[in-house]
Amino acid sequence: MQYEPLYERFEAGGTEGQRHSVEFVKSGFLTVGDRPELFFFRVDGEEAIVGISSDSLNRFQSGRKHLSREEKIDLAGLWLKRQLEAGAALDSAHLFLRDSELGLVAAELGFAK
Repeated sequence: MQYEPLYERFEAGGTEGQRHSVEFVKSGFLTVGDRPELFFFRVDGEEAIVGISSDSLNRFQSGRKHLSREEKIDLAGLWLKRQLEAGAALDSAHLFLRDSELGLVAAELGFAK
């Protein structure tokens, strides 16, 4: 059974009652550092990039099945939604998933089993 992503298109509330329209655009890799996976979203017409640490992802997947592209989109999308709802700036400091954040989001999506 193929996984159907939940966060390719979604809406998120903001801290001041505004609504944000979000759409997944594409994914890729950064070829420096730990080679994070990058997920590009359009938020109200502007680009936001969510990164997932490859080292953290490898640690998470150790002993588990490897996550599909669609599951990774959901990890990035849910993290982006949380940041939008918290009113965080859409910059790399707030949009990068590492060990603890990755584990929390994965558990919420049911991937931590």
